[in-house]
Amino acid sequence: MDSASTPGGNGAMDRDTSLDTYRYLRGGIPVMLVMLGAALIIERARASDWLGSISAYYFTGAHAVFIGSICAMGTLLIVYKGLKPTEDVLLNLAGILAFVVAFVPTSRPETAVSVDVSNVNVLSNVWALVIALLVARAVSWFMYRSTGTTPDLGPIASIVVWVQRAILAAGLALLIFARDWFVSHAHGIAAVVMFLAIIATVFLTAFMADKAVLSANPPLYHRIYQCIAITMVVTLIAAVVVHFALDNFNHIVLVVEMVLIIEFGVYWAVQTVEKWSPTLTPRDEPAGTRCTPAQERVMSAL
Repeated sequence: MDSASTPGGNGAMDRDTSLDTYRYLRGGIPVMLVMLGAALIIERARASDWLGSISAYYFTGAHAVFIGSICAMGTLLIVYKGLKPTEDVLLNLAGILAFVVAFVPTSRPETAVSVDVSNVNVLSNVWALVIALLVARAVSWFMYRSTGTTPDLGPIASIVVWVQRAILAAGLALLIFARDWFVSHAHGIAAVVMFLAIIATVFLTAFMADKAVLSANPPLYHRIYQCIAITMVVTLIAAVVVHFALDNFNHIVLVVEMVLIIEFGVYWAVQTVEKWSPTLTPRDEPAGTRCTPAQERVMSAL
């Protein structure tokens, strides 16, 4: 509701703090992406060449920005509430894995500045993450159950929840029983699954869930999301082709990471613009935006 129409309100002087919090929450991710990109460019200006991946900058002067920005984005992805339960689960998974990407380094590049990191320190950080997640899960479960506000999940969301649980359980088992293997491989696996969860989120919005929240110009945003989703898939396919066609190209991972991050950043920024204003009421619903019965069934499944 507009503050100007609130009884006793002072017009523009009154602010909807919940709406402002939502806006700043969404805006935090682009800001972190800009900070990470700026740190990489500054580090490149001091070096003779780019490193092989964004993760390799963990071992450079951009160490603190890399970890801080990735953790911040992971937090924002977890805290942000998706428009549908399936989107929310995918964003939570991506956010959790972002912490693993930040805490568990990739292979040390030969040309990078040496940053002292031991397996013991890496494992300690990951265990701190595990403890925090277990506490958060226990508290949220108790609060939902005690207040009777446990969310209802559609069949698709339920499947995604179990996939998320399986991935996290497998990671925990490896952390306990194969610590050295975990330290050597967790970063790469977490990064791949994180990007897949992000791409799945974009596809969900582009082709299934975009009818969930009304906006002033839904067809335009819908087409933009579809273009971004398709572009992400094309990026992955092109990366595979380049990998096999150009054996001497050593920056394929860096390029793919940068392009996918930029594409997700564009998607997030466009969606932020679309969702900037409060949701339209049914009477304000633009003509032609009402869901069909088939679309309603898809919405209930998500």
